Amino acid sequence: MNSFGLTFSLIFFLIIGAKAQPQLVKVAIFSHQSIKNIAIEPVDGKYQIIADNHKPIKVKKNHKLYFTLVGDSISLWEQNDHLGYCKNLYIIGLGRYNSCKIEPTNPILDSRLYEGDFYISTCGEKVSIVNDVSIDSYLAGVVEAESGPNAPYEFYKSQAIISRTYLLDLISRQGKNSYQLNDDVNHQVYKGMSLKNPLIKQAVLHTSGLVIADTANQLITATFHSNSGGQTLNSEDVWLSSKSYLKGTDDSYSLNQRNTFWTDTLLVTDWLNYLKTNGFDMDSESAKIDNLYFEQPLRTRYYVYRNDTLPLRKIREDLKLRSTWFSFKPEGNYLIFIGRGYGHGVGLSQEGAMQMARENYSFLDIIHFYFKQVKVVHFSQTTDKLNSKS
Repeated sequence: MNSFGLTFSLIFFLIIGAKAQPQLVKVAIFSHQSIKNIAIEPVDGKYQIIADNHKPIKVKKNHKLYFTLVGDSISLWEQNDHLGYCKNLYIIGLGRYNSCKIEPTNPILDSRLYEGDFYISTCGEKVSIVNDVSIDSYLAGVVEAESGPNAPYEFYKSQAIISRTYLLDLISRQGKNSYQLNDDVNHQVYKGMSLKNPLIKQAVLHTSGLVIADTANQLITATFHSNSGGQTLNSEDVWLSSKSYLKGTDDSYSLNQRNTFWTDTLLVTDWLNYLKTNGFDMDSESAKIDNLYFEQPLRTRYYVYRNDTLPLRKIREDLKLRSTWFSFKPEGNYLIFIGRGYGHGVGLSQEGAMQMARENYSFLDIIHFYFKQVKVVHFSQTTDKLNSKS
């Protein structure tokens, strides 16, 4: 298909398929924190609070509300006025455009700005906060949090499509939960509105509805990482399943970037004890000496010594290393790790993709370089069904 045909096809499906994807997404925010107290302040628009069986309370712009966990209930304050107790409450925007500043005060965390509505409830010994937000606003926040504010525009478009694909694939596979996503690395990092670079929102809107599908028109597993170190991995090298579109490739675009190389140190005694704990026979002096040297010129899956084997992925996770692509040698009482890349190494390398964009490759070029035998289509063309009621 020529460039005109592709452009026409994308515009056509943006028009007829606009309702095929959900318009809103629910995200548990500050999901990894045990929030006890939180302050919420409308910044744009106005809001209404609906709490259990209480009468609705209207909240104007720049009026701060305080929510405190008390036993199994939430105590609600506005300045010095106590508004009551509840277990569940909704903060619903009444204007055309609504946003709130949310600031946890126990524990004390930096405030963040969010668009949309909010659902607050008790969840064991913490307050749960769910942001009900438009997909476009969510994706812009994800792209900024995952990529930073200083990348090229074509990269932002590729990242927006990847993040949208990941999101819709997750929604299509999950069951009915009180929220659809967390805001941390277990799903996609989301820290509220994108505020630092207007190109990010433009990239999300420019690619609205576009996703990556395999040859069967199913959404792909859209994985990405910071830097491949110069060589991406097959999916089966890291996880159990093999995906035809997640195949390792030489990646020169990821060379000479900030996260191409790294170093780390570990006490020799800690390393030998680690191997012994994981079943390696470390009784002989030769074993102790041999296991102080490891060369990995090309990516491999396992650390092997005689009859003992350990997945490099496990070593990376246990020792909190940047990647599985490393070598090491002793220096005094320490092992010196010399590694390449940052992240699991499967799918798109963000720093490599940014370099491709700097070299004037398009977002389609970037996607097809890192994902094999795929196509960029509107979500309405895929075979995936959504469980979301949004």
